[in-house]
Amino acid sequence: MHPLFARNETTQRSDALETADDHRLKVDIVNSGVPIISDVEMILGSSWETLIDNVRIDDDPTFYNSAAFDVSIWSAVWVLIDIDSTLAPTNLRVVAQFSNDNGVTWWDFEEGLWASLYWEDVDTASGINKAFLLPCGGQDNMRIRVVGTGTDATNYFDVTVKMRGFRGNFGVAHA
Repeated sequence: MHPLFARNETTQRSDALETADDHRLKVDIVNSGVPIISDVEMILGSSWETLIDNVRIDDDPTFYNSAAFDVSIWSAVWVLIDIDSTLAPTNLRVVAQFSNDNGVTWWDFEEGLWASLYWEDVDTASGINKAFLLPCGGQDNMRIRVVGTGTDATNYFDVTVKMRGFRGNFGVAHA
């Protein structure tokens, strides 16, 4: 048997620490039998920032750019997306964008699922809530852009996006 799958033991220790300004989580995991994360220290931002607050994407506007979010101290951000649609708009694209010049120029982040993050009306008709992780290490500012197609005054999407940064020291070990 491959050494990565030879053991099947559980978590050895888990400790949580919390401060007034941020949340810290330290977890040591050993002997899990698969590649594991060990000696993880994660510092979460103190609150969720609402970047897009129930904005209606219809015929005016057909797109919306959130305010910039300073990510210079974070290695990644959690992104919460809440989408609801009315009648039959075609689809909604969610784009993460980064700026290295204080918002003069915005660059689309196109890696992994962020390369084509779309929802069709049939997916959002009864409302959806999704959470995603977005790497942002080495960036200064980011924003979220939402773009609707097939929208008008009666066929539209309502969108809310929240974000919370974290930084961490991640090491991958093999059991």
